[in-house]
Amino acid sequence: MTFDLNKHVARLLMDEPFFASLSRRVDKKAGAIPTAGVRVNPDTAQFEMLYNPEFFAGLTDKERAGVLKHEFYHLIFEHVTGRMPEAVKNNPALAKKWNFATDLAINSHLVGQLPEGCLMPGEGPFEELPKGKSAEWYWANLPED
Repeated sequence: MTFDLNKHVARLLMDEPFFASLSRRVDKKAGAIPTAGVRVNPDTAQFEMLYNPEFFAGLTDKERAGVLKHEFYHLIFEHVTGRMPEAVKNNPALAKKWNFATDLAINSHLVGQLPEGCLMPGEGPFEELPKGKSAEWYWANLPED
């Protein structure tokens, strides 16, 4: 049986209608990506969420909703558009650092809703970083390694 993301998106939208308008504007496509991610599609200039069906299939319903909210928050907070530092756009190393910073900012608001191993301020390699800061704050304060 193939994983159907649509039923999980629909469940999230019934539980949290705030995300409904945005979700309708995001193309969702299964792809060869480890987990999930959002971007502006370079060919269509539309928001696109790429996701790994096997990753999603292994999550609990709570974790699936958390990951969906996480990806939608990247768009809401303009992490892939207006707030992305110019230096990040053509530098893969800086793009990874920006993604870490934005993940830390978002995940501060999704404590207990995400799969184990997600980037979380105050935990693991980020134990020295406080929760609740902006992506720009984390960007400026991430450890170099």
